[in-house]
Amino acid sequence: MTWTTRIIQILLAAAYVMFGILKLSAHDLQLQVFTSTYGYSVGFMYIVGAVELVAGLGLIIGLWHPRIAFLSAGVIAMIMASAMLTHIRSHEGMRTAVLPLIFLVMAVFIVMRSAPRRERGW
Repeated sequence: MTWTTRIIQILLAAAYVMFGILKLSAHDLQLQVFTSTYGYSVGFMYIVGAVELVAGLGLIIGLWHPRIAFLSAGVIAMIMASAMLTHIRSHEGMRTAVLPLIFLVMAVFIVMRSAPRRERGW
């Protein structure tokens, strides 16, 4: 694994641990955005927060175990694709969907770099 991959993985892990903690602590801003702006329930916010926290911790563990990084980054990519759709669906436009797009690209990069390699038995 290259240093570029490790740096991106650490940045993504730090962000998702923080995002997960913000959602699980029911921060006022997160609560307002999830319920009034996007129309999701508080329970869904807790589920997303728990998944983000576990995925962020998985990226940290993935520094030593690439398969865990592969799975965690895949989960983050799915969350970010859904976040982009949520921003667009709530008529906020692409302006607010840019940050999820950046995180999606970072997660896909980690998925591609940590994908299990198949051995060729020639």
